[in-house]
Amino acid sequence: MGLSIKRVETERKARAVAERMGVGLTEAIDMALDRTWKELNADDAAAERARKREALFARIQLRGAGNGKSLQEIEDEMYDEHGLPR
Repeated sequence: MGLSIKRVETERKARAVAERMGVGLTEAIDMALDRTWKELNADDAAAERARKREALFARIQLRGAGNGKSLQEIEDEMYDEHGLPR
């Protein structure tokens, strides 16, 4: 399988990077592509986490702040007189 780089400047950069890294041209390109691929996937994962977080906050917001109940009223509903869950 072949790859044709048609921009002289791109080929120059690739060769300079390979030489600086002490690897062949194919290895240098492969490493650069691996790094870019990981960054793209990390960005996708971060965006997905942000979407999930925002959806969670939206669901929490819809529930309201205890439906107007005080913390004591909420705890009284959750626990009996001995502090055990109902």
